[in-house]
Amino acid sequence: MNRFCRALGSVCLVAVMTAPVALIAQQTAGAPGTPAAERQPRPQGERRPTDPKVPTTVTTNLPDHPSPPQPQQQAGLDYFAGSWTFSWVGRESPITAGPRSGTATYARIGQSNFMTLVVEGKVEGAGLFKESGVVAWEPEKKVLVVHEKTATNAEMLSIGDWSSPIGIRFDSQPLRVQGKTLTLRRSFAIVSATSFTVTDELSTDDGAFVRLGRGSYTKK
Repeated sequence: MNRFCRALGSVCLVAVMTAPVALIAQQTAGAPGTPAAERQPRPQGERRPTDPKVPTTVTTNLPDHPSPPQPQQQAGLDYFAGSWTFSWVGRESPITAGPRSGTATYARIGQSNFMTLVVEGKVEGAGLFKESGVVAWEPEKKVLVVHEKTATNAEMLSIGDWSSPIGIRFDSQPLRVQGKTLTLRRSFAIVSATSFTVTDELSTDDGAFVRLGRGSYTKK
C-alpha cells in the first residue's frame, strides 16, 4: 500500500483518511442488502457489541512531573571562598599525585578579584602533600584563571570558562615534563552551593585525552 500511496500522492491520503469514515457510516446506517429488522434501533439500555474494526481511543489524565530545575550558582570567587574537604581517585602522573584526600582552602585577597589557594592532605600510600596557587576572576568575560604548583612541583596555568552556571571547563597550558608534552583538561561540575566535582583528563604529546581521575568536594 505504501508504494501506491507514493505514486498517487494526495489522492491516496484522502482515500486513507475517508475510508474509516465511510466504514463507520456504513455500519451505522446498514449496508445495502441488510434486512430492515437488523437495521432497527436497539432497545434502550441494550449495549451494542464492540466492533473490532473500529479503533478505540483511551485517554488517561496522567499527572505532569516536570524535571527538577538544574542548580544555578552565582559565578564568581564568592562561591569558592572558604574550606572544602575533598577525595580524589585516579592514577599518578608527572603533574599530579595519585589517590588523595584533604582540604582545599580559598581565601579572597581583600575586595579584589584574586584569591589564594592552599591544598593540604595525604596521598594514599605516599604520605602528606601540599599544593598552592593563585586564582583570578574576570567577571565580564566569565573567565577563571588558576596558577598552581602541584605536589609533584609542576607549575600549571589553567584558563577556565565559567559561562555556564552549572560547570567550568579548564584547559591548561602545555607543560614539558620528563621529555614529554603534557596538557591537562579539567571539568568542574557545580552540583550545589556546598558541593562540586572535578574530572581530570590528560593528553601526552598532543595525543587523545584520557581519564586521569575524579574528585568530590564538600564545603565545610
